[in-house]
Amino acid sequence: MYSLALCLLFLLLHPVDAIFCFNCTSTEGYNCSTAQQKCSFLVNSCITIARDEDTGTQDVENPVYEKKCNSDDRLCNQFYGLVAGDFRMRWNSSCCRADRCNIEEITVQKASQNRNGVRCNSCFAHGTDFCRNKTEIACTGLMTHCIHFVTRAKKETFSDQQVAFTGCATKNLCDMGAVALFAAGRNVEVTTNMCSFAPGIVSRHSLVWSFLVGLLILNICF
Repeated sequence: MYSLALCLLFLLLHPVDAIFCFNCTSTEGYNCSTAQQKCSFLVNSCITIARDEDTGTQDVENPVYEKKCNSDDRLCNQFYGLVAGDFRMRWNSSCCRADRCNIEEITVQKASQNRNGVRCNSCFAHGTDFCRNKTEIACTGLMTHCIHFVTRAKKETFSDQQVAFTGCATKNLCDMGAVALFAAGRNVEVTTNMCSFAPGIVSRHSLVWSFLVGLLILNICF
């Protein structure tokens, strides 16, 4: 307690200078603007984001690039991927910790068509805390987990901020990304955040190991 008081006193007597970050949003490319923003004292990094979100039956690439001040390290240097219902998201980011440092080129990671053996129920709904699992989809690439995520508005007036989805996700979206992207800074609370490897899915390594164990048992017994 005494150490904490000393730290707070030091910050009051020696305030940390706020950093400046480039601030813009564009669909034309990562180098979208030279506009700057002075960040609050709570911000410790600048972030550049390249994200591609779309809905519908056609997977059309339409990336959006964003630069801004960042106060959530869960968003730094990540690739988040999600396919749920007719919603698809690929989200890349890069962070740095100096004035006007978020100039690095960043692109959206290409969608993988390689199936990884995991299958998940799939649905997506916005503005509600419920979605019905109507389909099952085959996961691809780094989306090796099945996620079930739901938020509920703290007040009825914020119901449009609710989201509910089930589908294929990257592991880090399960670990922290879903909360950071779909709940943080919104007037909602997370009511469900569950992930799994999809029960019943057997990896290639497991199959090889089972085969070797079987051979060993046969040699011992016969």
